Amino acid sequence: MAEAKRRLAEMNARAAALYRADPKTMGAFRGLMLAAGREGRIGPAMKEMIALAVAIGRGCEDCVLFHAAEARAHGAGREELLEVLAVAIEMSGGPGTVYAAKALQAFDQLQGDGGDAGPERGA
Repeated sequence: MAEAKRRLAEMNARAAALYRADPKTMGAFRGLMLAAGREGRIGPAMKEMIALAVAIGRGCEDCVLFHAAEARAHGAGREELLEVLAVAIEMSGGPGTVYAAKALQAFDQLQGDGGDAGPERGA
């Protein structure tokens, strides 16, 4: 658990520095994240798992970590996650397998963590 938490803290520090350096752009991005994550027919955990699948397909390691943490914080279960990872692997092949494994590792390492993936998510 310590490795994922450490990496998440480092990612959050980088994001916070960018927010301080360019609050206008990053505030607009935060607004987009909040709008996309709003309540609707699809719950927040599933929305985070969709974002996680996209992150896997794009090969964005920090995005994988962030959205794995957010999915867990929103109550996603491991079995649901594994189904989403299977679809991500189907759609992105070998590279998707590498990033799906990283997502599972982060999800498992963050078990019992209170969530709080980063400053981008606050209300």
